[in-house]
Amino acid sequence: MVLIYRCLKPIVYLLFFILFISGGAEIVDAQVKKIKVRLSYKSKLDGNFNAKKFKLNHPLKISQKEIINHLVSLRYKGVSIGSKEASIFSSPEIKKLAPILVKAFEGVPSRKIIHIDLKSKAGTTVVDIFSFKNYLNWRFDSIQGETFFQKNNTRAWSIFTWELIPQKGQLYFKSGPERGRRLNKNWIVAKIKLPVLGKYDEKKTGVSDPSKKSNSSNKLNLELERKLKHLKRFYEEGLIEEEEYKVQQNKLFERLF
Repeated sequence: MVLIYRCLKPIVYLLFFILFISGGAEIVDAQVKKIKVRLSYKSKLDGNFNAKKFKLNHPLKISQKEIINHLVSLRYKGVSIGSKEASIFSSPEIKKLAPILVKAFEGVPSRKIIHIDLKSKAGTTVVDIFSFKNYLNWRFDSIQGETFFQKNNTRAWSIFTWELIPQKGQLYFKSGPERGRRLNKNWIVAKIKLPVLGKYDEKKTGVSDPSKKSNSSNKLNLELERKLKHLKRFYEEGLIEEEEYKVQQNKLFERLF
C-alpha cells in the first residue's frame, strides 16, 4: 500500500499542476481575444513626420523572441505630477501583437513603414514602426487612449501628455539642424539586438500591470509566480524529473507571452 502511494503521489501532483496551468492560460487567452489590432503599410513620407532620409531595410527577418523583448522594454510616463513610469503594452497585448509584427516585418514593402492601431480595455495605442540599419524605430501617436499632443484650451497651445522613457539600447530620435537638435520624446530608436531583460517582473518591466488601470495583468503575473514556486517545489522534492521540470517551466512562459 505504501509503495502504491509513493508511485501515485508524483502523478497526482503533476496532474494537479497541469490543470493549474491550464486555468491561467484560459484567462490570458480570453483577454487576448478581446484585443483588436489593425495593421497597415503606409508610405515613409506619409503622416506628420518624414522618414524619407532613412534607407529602410525592409522586409526584415526578426524572431518573435526579439519582438517580445522590444515590446516589453517600451516604457512611458505621464508628464503630470505624480505620474509613474509604466510599460506601454500589457502581457495579453504583447501575446496578440508579437506574431503579427513578425509577419508584418517579413511582408512590409521596401519603401513602406508599419502602422499599428491596437484597441484594448486600456484604450487605443497607435504606433508607426520601421527599421533602418541595425535599429527599430517606434513612433507613438497615442498610448492607451492618450494622444501625445493635447490642446490646452486655456492658452490655446499643444502640450505633451506623456513621454517615452528610453531603456538600455534605446535613444530618443533627434530632429532638426545639427545644432539645437530637438528630442522627439514620442519616438524611440532601439537596437534590433536589444539587450535581453533578465526578468519579466513588475518593478523592472511593468509587464504585470503596464496600464496602471487594471489589476488583471498583475493578477496573472502573481499567478505565474505562484505556479513557478509550486513547480520548483515538486522538482526539489523529487516528484518530477529535471527534464519535465524544464518542459513545464517553458510552457508557463510561452502561455504568458
